[in-house]
Amino acid sequence: MSNTNQDKWELISGKLHDELGEEEKEKFEAWSNTPENQKLLQKGQSIKDGLFESRQLQKADKQKSWNKVEKLIRKQKFTIYFKRTLQYAAVLIFAFLVGNFFSPIFETANNNQYAQVEVMYGQTSHLFLFDGTEVWLNAGTVFKYPKNFNTNSRNVTIDGEAFFKVAPNKHLPFKVKTSKMEVEVVGTSFNVAAYRGEENHSVVLVEGKVQINNLKGEKIVEIAPGQMAVQSSRKPLTVANTDPYFYTSWKDGKVAFSGEKISDIAMRLERWYNVEIQFEKESLKEYDLTGTILLNKPIEQTIMALELLAPIKFETKERANGKNLITVISK
Repeated sequence: MSNTNQDKWELISGKLHDELGEEEKEKFEAWSNTPENQKLLQKGQSIKDGLFESRQLQKADKQKSWNKVEKLIRKQKFTIYFKRTLQYAAVLIFAFLVGNFFSPIFETANNNQYAQVEVMYGQTSHLFLFDGTEVWLNAGTVFKYPKNFNTNSRNVTIDGEAFFKVAPNKHLPFKVKTSKMEVEVVGTSFNVAAYRGEENHSVVLVEGKVQINNLKGEKIVEIAPGQMAVQSSRKPLTVANTDPYFYTSWKDGKVAFSGEKISDIAMRLERWYNVEIQFEKESLKEYDLTGTILLNKPIEQTIMALELLAPIKFETKERANGKNLITVISK
């Protein structure tokens, strides 16, 4: 048996889902006799048992969700056996564990097949790609990667916000493409905020080194840990020093901010809590706030905390259909 990541994960997936044939069982027994491969097996079991996280999610009927995913796979003539569907393994396991806020989509573009993960507003997700890269997806994010991921390239695209902990591979750089720029790395951890329709797309580097390219793949600049690159539709790319914690805390269920305008905080809360926030007066958007919000708390508690930080109040109007409306007014 060859020693590729794909071969290893095929055996692990087949073992965990009890889908190995007799010959494959013999291969697995021989392969699993080393401490290194036992660790990989444990990692696979951890993924299957619940490495995927969600915070403040809607209740999910896991069996119903899995039945839907199974039906979709059969319809698309994919088999559950992971030798055929290995490229989608993270997506399929994620759907099983999390339930109905995950929407598996298989599409074809430019003769390439892609898997797409859509994270609904009010939710987050956490998944592994089968090259070992760990990905956190923030609320309202669309994440897409090709079926041949980790074969000739490691290219993904996002519309939204994601934190990446990239598995090193000097032969296959990991590339994240947004509608405004491309981020290229070998192995590192960083945050990309790139919601479609927002003026700025940003990259905040936690460790390692990343290269920022234009949409043609041409290098613009490299950034170091503790730096943020911002690409605007109207201005050239800028690089500045920053504290990465304020841009990565969301993956730990927090919104941390320091001297940030309440209008910017409101956009983040809209995605997390799946509400609409408007301001009674434009001047109210200019208040600068510093603090930390725990996002596993009800929105009522979050509102009370914000009211202590600025001379503002929040009025909530429940809507039978659609998002609740929250209006920011003066005290």
